[in-house]
Amino acid sequence: MPHDTDHSPFPPERIEIEQRSDGAIVVRVKSEGPERARLPDAVFSFRCGDPQYAYWLRRLGERPAAS
Repeated sequence: MPHDTDHSPFPPERIEIEQRSDGAIVVRVKSEGPERARLPDAVFSFRCGDPQYAYWLRRLGERPAAS
């Protein structure tokens, strides 16, 4: 079920997006479920030229600034 207009299957609170100093974008999808049965978080990285780079760069720009 989509949680916003980008049709992401993950709730925004489960996604962390950051841009490293070399320009790569790192996306972490936090795992959910019971603590003892929880899988590790999924971590993806995208560099300029990757098909999904522009999408995640846009998502990074849409996120509220950290206080």
